[in-house]
Amino acid sequence: MSEEQKQKCPVDWNPRDEYAIDHQIEVADEMRAKCPVAYSEFLGWSLFSYKDVVEASRNVDAYSSGVGTVEEIQQFIKEKGEAPAIPLRLDSPAHKDYRIMMNPYFSMKRMKEFEPSSRELAIELADNIIAKGSADAVAEYSDPYPVQSLCRLLGWDANDWRLIKEWTTTNERARVRGDMEMLKEVNTKWDAYIMDVVRARRIKPEEDISSWLLEQEKAGKPLDDAIITGILRLLLHAGHGTTTASISNVMYHLAIDQDMQARLRADPSLIPRASEEILRVDGPLVAMPRFMKEEVELNGRKLCPGDTVNMMYLGANRDPEVFENPTEIDIDAKRAPHLIWGTGPHVCLGMPLAKLELRVALEEILKRTKSFRLQDDVELRRLRYPGNSHKALPMVFEPA
Repeated sequence: MSEEQKQKCPVDWNPRDEYAIDHQIEVADEMRAKCPVAYSEFLGWSLFSYKDVVEASRNVDAYSSGVGTVEEIQQFIKEKGEAPAIPLRLDSPAHKDYRIMMNPYFSMKRMKEFEPSSRELAIELADNIIAKGSADAVAEYSDPYPVQSLCRLLGWDANDWRLIKEWTTTNERARVRGDMEMLKEVNTKWDAYIMDVVRARRIKPEEDISSWLLEQEKAGKPLDDAIITGILRLLLHAGHGTTTASISNVMYHLAIDQDMQARLRADPSLIPRASEEILRVDGPLVAMPRFMKEEVELNGRKLCPGDTVNMMYLGANRDPEVFENPTEIDIDAKRAPHLIWGTGPHVCLGMPLAKLELRVALEEILKRTKSFRLQDDVELRRLRYPGNSHKALPMVFEPA
């Protein structure tokens, strides 16, 4: 959108308003009802309805994720000094090629083989917080577990999990603030860390994704270092934060609903269904962006090539046009498919891993407790865009 177009475009809402920051779910509901296709200076266009988010997710001809050909990727690397996040920020044909290459690494078969190793971590962390009697469930459980589990899957040193968390947080903060200097600084450190691992695997391959990527080819040639770095940085960035938020959100709702908690403890087979329904109502991620390639009209608003569009999952997953009693958590209700993991060609690559970790984390904490609840008289603080969860969850655990 040109500067002239921006000046003519009415501003419908301000996602940086303090109320909007502190009440992301409520504001998403309000905007979906009064202005489902809304413009703001910070985000550009935001789509709040289920049907519009599905359309933007599936209509890849009009809504772009980034670059789509080998030549465009190389031009991006030349201009930016780094590869785009692969495959997240790719369009087809490049996106399809890289998804076909990477999907087997997150297959159900591989997840089944990996589950015992991941569960071992969850058991250790769960035992630690339950033995204390009270603990911050975020800092001591939902935060360390997914990133340590991811490191195990990737064959990386799980002791570096705090460093990876720090880089992820700094990266997100820099992007939200538009601080390109901070972003460049943290990504330089991140890329150097990744390349140290890649160089070590070239000398001594191991059974991990870094060694596996070194064996892959595109157009008969090995992947270059920039491409490998783009893939690994995305996995290290996107492969744990939303899972942390998901575990936190489900634990919070179980802590305030003892009946549902007891039901899942008595019948663990309900955990996946209950988790998905809780996350439909209180999801871990506010939005994902797209970039217009074609002119599209939605709800009387004209979206032009070059415009940024955000798919607001918090609003879409609570849309009364699709979900009856949309703000209520009902694990017995027959629901339409939610959009927690996205839909269309860009459905979450790491979804099998995230679902495994979410299920295992809840199975182990429920198995080892008679109950858990929030500590008395605590004031909870929510995360801010782009995440939607709690910064801390002080809880009391009664051992089984």
